[in-house]
Amino acid sequence: MRRIIFLSLICLIGLAPALPAQEKRSSITIPVVVHILYSDATSRVTEERVHDQIEALNRDFNAENVELAQLPDYFKQVAGNASISFQLAKTDPGGNSTSGIVYKATGIGVFSTDNRIKFSNKGGDDAWPRDHYLNIWVGNLIGGISGYTSSPDDAAELDGIVLNRSVFGNGINNPEHNMGRIAVHEAGHWLGLKHIWGDSYCGDDGIDDTPKQKSYHLGCPQGQIFSCEGNTTGDMYMNYMDRTNDHCMSLFTRGQVARMRSLFEPGQLRHPLLSSGGLVNDGTPIEPGWQADKVQPVVATIGMKAYPVPANDVLKITITGKDQAALKDLTIFNMMGQPVMVAQMKGGTAQLDVSRLQKGQYVVKGDQPGVRPLIFTKL
Repeated sequence: MRRIIFLSLICLIGLAPALPAQEKRSSITIPVVVHILYSDATSRVTEERVHDQIEALNRDFNAENVELAQLPDYFKQVAGNASISFQLAKTDPGGNSTSGIVYKATGIGVFSTDNRIKFSNKGGDDAWPRDHYLNIWVGNLIGGISGYTSSPDDAAELDGIVLNRSVFGNGINNPEHNMGRIAVHEAGHWLGLKHIWGDSYCGDDGIDDTPKQKSYHLGCPQGQIFSCEGNTTGDMYMNYMDRTNDHCMSLFTRGQVARMRSLFEPGQLRHPLLSSGGLVNDGTPIEPGWQADKVQPVVATIGMKAYPVPANDVLKITITGKDQAALKDLTIFNMMGQPVMVAQMKGGTAQLDVSRLQKGQYVVKGDQPGVRPLIFTKL
């Protein structure tokens, strides 16, 4: 399965220029649901931050960013206005009112690119129907990964964008990516765009008005850079589909705009979004029977207490609750969701030798439904 990975690896100001008359077109509005996955209070993204990110998407997809005024003249003439807007959903697939933001507690501290974040039964949250919503998942991602996007040929339940909490939002504390433009980049992929270098040495991104360039650019380049033979304008490193810092990104080209909007034509992948009910709050179910086949959450009736916390050598766990006798085994997971130890319960207690575990946080889960997970720290 091909995925477009954006590795985490901000420079222009001014007034946005008026775009040519031919760039003005009817606006497309996409309903959005944002799934926030958090393992503790510090990783729970605020609603304000979600709204800031939506504003950033709307700014750049409607060419309202001030950096456009600083483009070289030879790139100003190809700058495009996608006239695409993003709006948090008002109705969920069952017809219920929603803020368009789903908060989901998880025992997984760090997600990788294996799409677990997209499935409730794997510690993530299930996608809403792709014909009616853009799904955006936000959580802690492993290593330097800032985000990734589904491929057009992926299954419907995989469709959408995954973003690292560290780059999500506008005005966040991130020196390289604090304007919400990782989301803009990934939304470009979701709408059919390749990286500007075509993902190969002086490759082809399939867009006529983007110049060829050898590879991606990092940081905030300056001046003209000619990296490929036949390139007469220099590399377009300020394009949203490169990998420069947020403050150094400023445009989609007209060709890129045409490519993105073509996906909304009849018969194309994003066309159903034009008739989505996600922004109509009249109680009508968008997908009758939605969640009828989902496993409903189990109310926690069994609790766990741990001592000492933090632990160094031995961790003692005691069970509380009316159904404690049903609990037989405990499994300890690292914050990547990988099991690292199994322990048996005896008389409602268990002693775990954690001396060989690496320092960090771990999650303890029981083998029965209704067990409230426990998080402890190993010194």
